Amino acid sequence: MLHIMLTHKAPANDPTDPLGRTFYGWDDGASIEENWANNHGYYALGARAEREPYVLFSMRSTGKVVMAGRIDGFIDAAGKPGRRIIEGEPLPEDHPVWKAYVGKDTPEHSLVRNPVTYPPLTVEGLGHPCGCGCGREVFAGEFVRGHEQTALHQRVAQIGTIPEFLRWFDAMQAGAEPAAGTPAPVTASHDGRLGLTIGQDGAITLTFSPAPASPAVVSDR
Repeated sequence: MLHIMLTHKAPANDPTDPLGRTFYGWDDGASIEENWANNHGYYALGARAEREPYVLFSMRSTGKVVMAGRIDGFIDAAGKPGRRIIEGEPLPEDHPVWKAYVGKDTPEHSLVRNPVTYPPLTVEGLGHPCGCGCGREVFAGEFVRGHEQTALHQRVAQIGTIPEFLRWFDAMQAGAEPAAGTPAPVTASHDGRLGLTIGQDGAITLTFSPAPASPAVVSDR
């Protein structure tokens, strides 16, 4: 989520304010719609904000969440380089995000000097399925921790051995059929340990350690 900390109501005396506001900050006597109109911009928001579906507003003085809204997009604030305005609307009080956060303590790790932070959204039912197909709910990233390896192992197994998988992958990347003499993809089962490492640059390294062969059984008959 996007999370913004507010001060108490203060006059907006900037004649170049792109929102044309009379005040900014939280006003206990104003409606939710008025508080949204006067606090949904403008902020220094990077690319990360574009991945967030909801925004929370908290009071710095009390550490309590006072409003939650839906994010539809962002627009540049005219005359304010590097600043953006949140497009969207406040959530109704029966929305799961509102019920989970508004009136409660500011999300963990958000009481910092920066007025804009990104606490995780953990409301059940508002995440997305894990990318491996296990059915578990994920609130950040694409996979439950460790399940990206499961997903990759399953796909390697559909091709066959690791060398077969690598030859098939290289051929597909080149936009060609596997070269003559390259074994056709097969489904195979091999005892051993498959290891996967994902580097900081996104490079994937696969290693396979075959299980030791079982000792031969000698019969005296």
